[in-house]
Amino acid sequence: MRQFKSANADWKKRKPIKGILRAEVRLMKPKAVRAYTDADDVSGQIADLLKDSRNIFLDTFTQIIPFGDFYKKDKAVKIIRKEVADSIMRRRMLRLLVLIPEKKSLRLAQKAMNCRSMEKIMDSFAKINLSPVTISKRHDVKYLECLYAYLLDEE
Repeated sequence: MRQFKSANADWKKRKPIKGILRAEVRLMKPKAVRAYTDADDVSGQIADLLKDSRNIFLDTFTQIIPFGDFYKKDKAVKIIRKEVADSIMRRRMLRLLVLIPEKKSLRLAQKAMNCRSMEKIMDSFAKINLSPVTISKRHDVKYLECLYAYLLDEE
């Protein structure tokens, strides 16, 4: 972006590109590669990973990006209070909503909660089709559809 800014003085006048989302998953450690392939040689591992690349991507992506629609924080709180009947689960879900912006990461927020039933909490978010990751106050967007709707439509 820096090169583009210096090369073209009217970069502020350009509209941002819409409609393209790029997501990348990298299997960095040998243990992660071995989880998806039994081949010993590198060429066999690459071949196995290429064959099953879509499933590997979705498997890893679901651990990073939760299922559900994205809302502003206040709207997400209203949805949780309306949809979740169990008071303990509702309290845990609201706590996670508060921790994510503080910790700047879903994974770090989950660790900070120190809760054994994190899978149940994430399942509860998925049941009400709400992502615990909320949209920032600074953005004009108030709602984003679940990313998986776009990824799974192409199948």
